[in-house]
Amino acid sequence: MLKDKLAHFYSWSNVADADIRPRMERFVAAGQKRLVIGDKWCDRLLADRGFAGFLKDAFAQSGCVAAGSHAPYWETRNVKIDSFTGDRKSRFVKKHLALIEKLSAEFGVATYTMHIGWLPDGMTPEGYMEQVIRGLEILLPAAEKNGVVIALENAFSPVSDAAALKKYVKHFGSPYLGVCVDVGHANISLRAPGKTEEAIRLDAIQRMNMEFVFCDRRMEEELLPYIVVAHLHDNDGLADEHKMPMTGNVDWTAVLGILGGAPRLASVEDEASPRGMTPEAVCEVYDRLFAQCARDMYMKQVS
Repeated sequence: MLKDKLAHFYSWSNVADADIRPRMERFVAAGQKRLVIGDKWCDRLLADRGFAGFLKDAFAQSGCVAAGSHAPYWETRNVKIDSFTGDRKSRFVKKHLALIEKLSAEFGVATYTMHIGWLPDGMTPEGYMEQVIRGLEILLPAAEKNGVVIALENAFSPVSDAAALKKYVKHFGSPYLGVCVDVGHANISLRAPGKTEEAIRLDAIQRMNMEFVFCDRRMEEELLPYIVVAHLHDNDGLADEHKMPMTGNVDWTAVLGILGGAPRLASVEDEASPRGMTPEAVCEVYDRLFAQCARDMYMKQVS
């Protein structure tokens, strides 16, 4: 069942260290013990030598499980993953390699989600995609050695749309490389009557004169055989709002129905969790989401 694969990012940057374990225990009490080691915690794991031991103890004592992870955003908003230069000497490459090893050894994390980044000025999509492939040639052996699957997340440009993600995964044909389908991003990319690029509210498009790529088919369907991770959050189809499910216009019954057939899916991750929302409130929303979608799917079957 999809609900058994649910994991939470949560707004841990707003939680004091002393309250991390008690907050984790509240997730367990609410029946949802799977958490994601997000970008801020990953940053801290590298910067603070004592944090790994502290966080590992918090997981162990609370009963929570580290279900997945998300790479930090170290570069500029223009090129988010400098490792995709394919330069083994890059400090960002070294950080990714260190994180993959630490997340596996200390927490047993099985997935590592990464953003491709935006297409840099003056570079063709084909040229940038070759850089991505060279970067993955460095990272994949480490992922395989540590039993971690790298999941490349969909975005909006020619280097991170469905066609590009399929190209990366097919190039390697590795069980340690797959896709993270971000449902919120997919909702923005999905072509709809009257939706124009001018109406889409993404800062990167206006600031960088980025080419936006629409998807004529649901990205969840387009990427289904390659999906390892799914990020769940809602929006109005025009902006990356990261709202809680059922507060935007994502068709959750359709999306969860598709994801239920993803053969490689390992983790379904709540990437909304507005600041200040309690663990109990977050869990209640997802309990309602899965229950409502299950009812809707059943009614479709019997009608």
